[in-house]
Amino acid sequence: KLMGYLGRYKALLVIVVILLFISAACSVAGSYLIKPLINDYILPGDFIGLAKMLCVMAGVYVVGAVCSYGYARIMVHVAQNTVAKLRADLFNKMQKLPLKFFDTHTHGELMSRFTNDVDNVQMMLEQSMVQLISSAFTFVGIVAMMIVLSPTLFAFALIFLIIMLITVSQIGKKSRKYFRLQQKNLGVMNGNIEESVEGM
Repeated sequence: KLMGYLGRYKALLVIVVILLFISAACSVAGSYLIKPLINDYILPGDFIGLAKMLCVMAGVYVVGAVCSYGYARIMVHVAQNTVAKLRADLFNKMQKLPLKFFDTHTHGELMSRFTNDVDNVQMMLEQSMVQLISSAFTFVGIVAMMIVLSPTLFAFALIFLIIMLITVSQIGKKSRKYFRLQQKNLGVMNGNIEESVEGM
């Protein structure tokens, strides 16, 4: 359903993915350049080459920062417009609901849907989704770099990586249930507060 709302911004989302890829590549490249910086310039004492290499590294980090700024600005625009459309659709849907619905749901619960729940969708679009894709690109780049630099060291790191991924997936499965329960209880709490304030 959410992808249906994002469908209007396909071109912008493609640009975001490209910028994310460039940003992740710059991050990985910046880390990799430390090796030649030390081995080829600092240890031999080539300070002219070191200055040039530092300029290259600075350029890589600047490109990465510009791309990060670019995709963040685009995602804010996409998220704001998507959430505005979502709230408008929620409001239109609410106008068509029977009176029985409003008798069986508190005002606070409905307010929670329009505010807290929709704000969580906005946060997911602006931050979580972008961070997930960025982390995936960075992860693939770092793994590739580790294999190139030292396959043996990567084999050791892979053991701990597998343990970490299994642990995170197990925690994720359990936290999903509790997050849904939290949102439900938040609606009930907002309903009780709203009714209490209205009563006063």
